[in-house]
Amino acid sequence: MRIAGSLIALATLSLFLPAAPGYDAWAWLLWGRELGSLSLDTAAGPAWKPLPVAVAALLAPAGSAAPELWLVVARAGALAAVVLAAALAWRLAARHPRPVRIGAAALAAAGVLLTGGFVRHAAVGDAEPLLVALMLGAFERALAGRQRQALGLGALAALVRPETWPFLAAYALWRRREDRVLLVGIAVAVPAAWIVPELLSSGELLRSADRARVPNPGQPATADLPSLATLAVAGGLVFLPTAAAALFARGRAAVPALAGAAWIALVAAMSEVGFSGEPRYVLPGAALLAVSGGAGAARLWEVVAAGRPSGGAPRLAAAAALALAALAVAAVRATDVAELGPRLAPQERLAADLARAIDAAGGRDAVLACGRPAVGRYRGTLLAWHLDVPKRSVLADGEPGAITFRSRLTPAAAPAPPPRGRTVAANARWTVTARCG
Repeated sequence: MRIAGSLIALATLSLFLPAAPGYDAWAWLLWGRELGSLSLDTAAGPAWKPLPVAVAALLAPAGSAAPELWLVVARAGALAAVVLAAALAWRLAARHPRPVRIGAAALAAAGVLLTGGFVRHAAVGDAEPLLVALMLGAFERALAGRQRQALGLGALAALVRPETWPFLAAYALWRRREDRVLLVGIAVAVPAAWIVPELLSSGELLRSADRARVPNPGQPATADLPSLATLAVAGGLVFLPTAAAALFARGRAAVPALAGAAWIALVAAMSEVGFSGEPRYVLPGAALLAVSGGAGAARLWEVVAAGRPSGGAPRLAAAAALALAALAVAAVRATDVAELGPRLAPQERLAADLARAIDAAGGRDAVLACGRPAVGRYRGTLLAWHLDVPKRSVLADGEPGAITFRSRLTPAAAPAPPPRGRTVAANARWTVTARCG
């Protein structure tokens, strides 16, 4: 509990850094609020994800503070993932001396933290870093002999992304004799949590699956060979030194790497049938590779230390080369992380200025009385949250509406052409134009 409290405190302190929830997170916050008032409407927006929406529903009574609280949850989950990676590598390197185990834990933690995009997705409240924490927690509990806890964490992970299902099913089949009642409950509850709310609120059984097969421009699914494009993306995200060190893992230390490779292969295969294969989807696989990488590095050090004088120099040179590569890649990734603040700050100001623009336009009731509001692409969930309306009530395809909220998505983006109508509000980042009386 002390560690959990420390992680939450650090995540809370991170709110001093500039950032705002991303597109999906705004949708979960909106749906969580609707779920609490029994008015859930998922007919438009991103794919449904049961666990993030359930957490958002618990945060909904906090009102306007709910977005910040969601960021605390997401970032605490990311910090927990880093800590759990270290704990797993420490456990998997148990037969090595203490200094070597410390090095293995540190390398695994660095491998997760410096996976491409990990910090950025945590900063904007995406669910994948939290998913990594749940998966690593399930691995750690399984290794500790706490099989029911492992199943519970695996079930929670299965409520974040469906790619988790085959892994949970494989583990459940292995445990089928010991926890039959629990397994039946999970087998019923997990699919129901994905299907029933979506069916009741949107009227479509497979809306989320269909939405997930509409990739954003530039994603691997739009390539000529989506699976190869996904694998190329994964290769650019993983912390290569730990991935290379994972080749030296043996026995149960190699299991996370095998699972991680299988996860990445599954994401690549799904991209071939239309799923987007976005970079954030491979984060769990990259994290699992990092865990085995920490344990593999410990074994590599043992091999170098035990080398005969005649063969010690080549082995030491190989270990030194791996260490230098790790430092070089870490320096590049750390620079990317350090530059996140200036890149994310505009999104925070965009969200804050939208609330002010709505007030300047007369407030929520006046805006909705004018007609259907419109906003640019990728800002529909943001506007729907601030107006407290279902996502489908907002036009977000770039076309003007009865009242149009116009802004740049990023400082470098070209501004949208002004729609016809009179300007009813304006500030540094938004212009509100109305065509009503």
